[in-house]
Amino acid sequence: MKKLLLCLALACLATVPALGSTIILGNPPDSGSGNSFPFGSAYNAEYQEAYAGSAFNTGPILITDLYLYNTQFNSGATSTPSGTYTVSLSTTSVAIGSLSGTFSNNIGVDNTQVFNGSIQQAWNFGNTLDIHFSTAFAYNPSAGNLLVDVVGNGINAPANIYYDVSSAGPFQRVYCPFGQACGTGVADTNGYGLVTGFGYGAVPEPGTLLMMGTGLVGVVGVIRRRIL
Repeated sequence: MKKLLLCLALACLATVPALGSTIILGNPPDSGSGNSFPFGSAYNAEYQEAYAGSAFNTGPILITDLYLYNTQFNSGATSTPSGTYTVSLSTTSVAIGSLSGTFSNNIGVDNTQVFNGSIQQAWNFGNTLDIHFSTAFAYNPSAGNLLVDVVGNGINAPANIYYDVSSAGPFQRVYCPFGQACGTGVADTNGYGLVTGFGYGAVPEPGTLLMMGTGLVGVVGVIRRRIL
């Protein structure tokens, strides 16, 4: 039975897309600058940042992680904020530069919650924040721009962390002033936003998915025969 279970695990692993690639949007960062919204301060509100699909020099991908960098401004913070963050991704048809201050108007029909929890951890200047998704998001850059939606609840920050930003990036953000919940956010009109990394893997081809299904059916059949 142990050998059969091992075979089943290997069959699954053989069809999982390889991970480990990262695309970073917004480099180079503005020198000596940064911004604490939404993951570096007591931001208890909704925040959105849209990234141009044309900036992704990839085909369809499965996004598994979001990375933020703290290389330009040292605030002396020793811990990330506490509280709960809810992160969702979607493919938006809204153009970069045209985001609405009404957050719901920017969200795509494939909106998917990818993370809900705490990011609290010890921190040193130069660290990278890795928000690992519980659910991977399938994104096709040719279908529209990528929208990251963040909602903070019960967020407390002993000291602000100022993540790297760019004032000429392929993105646009919408935020609530002072990090307090608002009905209508402020949509920046320029390319200012967080330098953001996305960890991703390739979307499995239909043939790969068929192979996975066939392999699992075969292994289950063997297990049933052994049991019977």
